Amino acid sequence: MTRRLLISALPGEMRAAWLDGERLVDLVVQRETGAAAPGDLYLGRIAHLDKTLDAAFVDLGLARPGLLPRGEAPGRKLVEGEALALRVTRAATGDKGVRLSARLADPPADLQDRIRALKPPALLARGDDLLARALAAAPALDHIVVDDPATFAKVKRLASSRGQTEVTLDLDPLPLFERAGVEAEIEALLGPRVELPSGGFLLVEPVTSLTAIDVNSGAHKARGGYQRTAREVNLEAAEEIPRQLRLRALGGLMVVDFLPLTDQGARRTVVERLRAGLSQDSEPSQVSAMSRSGLVEVTRRRSRPALHEVLTAPCGLDGSGRVKTPTTVAYEALRAARREAATRPGARVTVRGSPSVIGALEDSPALGTLEDRLGRALQLEADPALHDGDYQIVLD
Repeated sequence: MTRRLLISALPGEMRAAWLDGERLVDLVVQRETGAAAPGDLYLGRIAHLDKTLDAAFVDLGLARPGLLPRGEAPGRKLVEGEALALRVTRAATGDKGVRLSARLADPPADLQDRIRALKPPALLARGDDLLARALAAAPALDHIVVDDPATFAKVKRLASSRGQTEVTLDLDPLPLFERAGVEAEIEALLGPRVELPSGGFLLVEPVTSLTAIDVNSGAHKARGGYQRTAREVNLEAAEEIPRQLRLRALGGLMVVDFLPLTDQGARRTVVERLRAGLSQDSEPSQVSAMSRSGLVEVTRRRSRPALHEVLTAPCGLDGSGRVKTPTTVAYEALRAARREAATRPGARVTVRGSPSVIGALEDSPALGTLEDRLGRALQLEADPALHDGDYQIVLD
């Protein structure tokens, strides 16, 4: 089966999708927001020692202090006010700051010179970018496809230095992710429902302190009664859940509510299937035994923001819902404009959108790049009558 890495890039956003045949197996969406990312090096100052957490809160000059567990600073006595070089091991998520480590594997050669030249808090060096991490995480690829010339040149150099496979530049006007079905999968990943082959389904619902995953039998009714149905649906769910966690970049505590099974052996089989799927994951995890009621606790390391945190923002009563950010919609509009412009070469292309979307487009570093590709300017028109987040592509 062909294993491909698809990379779709515009200034300010890069997306990477791993496919095994036609099946999406991993996905990363990265925005250039200036936020700290895993691998970044900072010169921080310890602001507070927390005995309860056995950790230090460190001022990095970011919106929230980072957390340095004492175990990540072996052989050091942490002192409030102390300055030290630290590596980000987990991006900030929700209301939690970045996680830090004083274990500096392969630091830059001039690190000490940088430390002496800077006053904490300060950024010392950025870690590997998405392209380097994507290629390092996928050593057994058959093909890499890139839809942006500048990114293609960089991927070509990186792949060659690693002895990796063929890299192709794709300039088809129909967006790469759309042709491969990835765009539709991303849209589905922003919703809670996941269909299972038998007719059952999952509901994946992240909340503030954990992610709840509910397994439902749906339309599936197996011969042999409820217990046979529950076992079949649970096994399908145990295979799909690890994939969903990777694609959605979910981490921390997750509680899976499987269909109840009376047979202890059947419960063990489902948990073993779940553990086997998670063992293929690059992020380590732990899985509890299944209770008689069907509950299983899963903890998974979180190294980057969840997909819904990158693409959406809280909305509704006390932030209980999610809505796509204006930036997310702006990138969707640019890709749609490129697709529609190809149907009528020479036509004037207007993006008519809600004021928030047009504002995001005006601020987007990708607008000029797309206009250069099209060989013409995009007309932007704010329409207060459109619902917030809506847009239309008009050709005339």
